[in-house]
Amino acid sequence: MEDYTAEMIRDMAFSFCPQCGTAIVPNHKGRPRKFCSPECRSRWNNTHPKPENWKTVRSKICPVCGREFSYRHQYGLERKYCSRACANKGRWKEGDTDGRTAEHRA
Repeated sequence: MEDYTAEMIRDMAFSFCPQCGTAIVPNHKGRPRKFCSPECRSRWNNTHPKPENWKTVRSKICPVCGREFSYRHQYGLERKYCSRACANKGRWKEGDTDGRTAEHRA
């Protein structure tokens, strides 16, 4: 009798969409749904980003112009210059035409 009652309660249990509050009828297939629609899921994810997906913001000083700049650390790449123009000037100053710096040529 207890199993039957628990099953009835589980079958009648509704969950509610955390974005809009609409009741979600369980379909008993696979994992229970958390959102009533893909649109609500997308809106929720856009307004509640997960901390593990945040990109760390770093700041550096550009060696060409001396200006401090901020950038998001992505894919293990470190930025060295604040802009493409400074990067071009910096590479030109370093003499990076054949892969060696100006100090190593002399």
